Amino acid sequence: MADLENISLPKSFDDTHIAITLHDPEDGKILDVNKQLEQLYGYTRAELREMRVGDYTASTKRFTQEKAVRRIQAAADGDEQVFEWQIERSTGELVWVRVCLNQTTIDELPCVIAEVQDITEYKARERRLRLLNRVIRHNLRNETNILIGYADRLKSAIEAETLEEEVETILDIAMEIGTLSDSIQQVEEIAEPGATERSPTKVRKLVKDVVAEIRSEYPNANLTVDIQSDVFVNADKGLHYATKHALENAIVHSDDKTSTVKILVAKETDTGRGVIQITDTNPSIPAVETDVLKEDVSANTTFHGSGVGLWVMQWCVDSLGGELVFEEESPEGNIVRFLLPQTST
Repeated sequence: MADLENISLPKSFDDTHIAITLHDPEDGKILDVNKQLEQLYGYTRAELREMRVGDYTASTKRFTQEKAVRRIQAAADGDEQVFEWQIERSTGELVWVRVCLNQTTIDELPCVIAEVQDITEYKARERRLRLLNRVIRHNLRNETNILIGYADRLKSAIEAETLEEEVETILDIAMEIGTLSDSIQQVEEIAEPGATERSPTKVRKLVKDVVAEIRSEYPNANLTVDIQSDVFVNADKGLHYATKHALENAIVHSDDKTSTVKILVAKETDTGRGVIQITDTNPSIPAVETDVLKEDVSANTTFHGSGVGLWVMQWCVDSLGGELVFEEESPEGNIVRFLLPQTST
C-alpha cells in the first residue's frame, strides 16, 4: 500500500476542465493538484505540495488555515463541504473560487478531493446587480418623490416670492441623481465584456492625469502628489475612475474651505503590490457610506452618490484583482488605499 506522501492524482484528471486538489484528511496538507489548479492559482505542482491552504488564501479574518482544515476534516468524515473562498494568486491577484470537498480513496488510502471553480466574474456580477437593484428601487424612487414634493412647494413659493431655498434644494437633488447616474454608467462600462482593454499602465502618469483633472474642477483644493516608486499595473479606465472618485470624495467632504489631500504612489515592501494611497484630514467616513461595500448590507438601504462612488472604487479595484482598504488617520482624517498586483512593463 502506498503512503500519503507519495500519492498522486490519476493522469486523466489533467484532461478535465475542473481544477482539483488532493488533501490529507487529517491536517489538510496538499498531496497533489492537476494542471488546471496550477493555472488557476499560478503556482507549480511542486510549489503547492510545499504550501498550506493558508499560504495562498487571501489575508482576511474570514478565510484562515484553521477554517480550511476544519472543512477538510468534516469532508473526510463524510460531510460534503461546498463553500466560497478567496485565494491570492502568485501574482498577488485576488480571485474568488467555489470549493466542493468530498472524501475519496486513492490506492486504498482515504483522502479528501477538492473541486475548485473560478467564480470571480460571477461574484462581481452578483454584487453589481444587487447595487443597481437598490439604487433603482430605492434611491431614485426616493429622490423623485422628494422632487415632486418640492415642485408642489415651489408653486406656493412663487406666490410668496420665496424661491431661493426651494430652487437650491431641487438643484442639490438633481445633482445627486446625476452623480448616481454617472457612477452606474461607469460600472456598466467596466463590467461590459470587451468594453475596456487592459494594458500595462504606468501609475505615475495615471495619477498625474487624474490630479490635473481634479485641479481644474476644484481649483481651491490643496493637492500634494508623492511618487515614491515606479508602479506598473495591468489596468483599464476603471482605475482612472476609482482614483478620481477617491480624490473627489476627499475634497467635497472637507469641513475646511481649502481641502488638504495627499496622494501617494508606492510599493508594498512585503508583497510587492503597487499602492495608490489618498489621505485627507476630514472627519471619519460614515459607516452608512462604507456599508455599501459589505456583502450582507440590507436590501432596503439607500445610498448617497458618494456611497455609490465608494462602490465604484471597490468594483474597479476588485476587477483588477486588487484590494481596497479604508483606515482612519491620526489624529483626524481618512486613508484610502488601493493595493494592486504589479505587471511587467
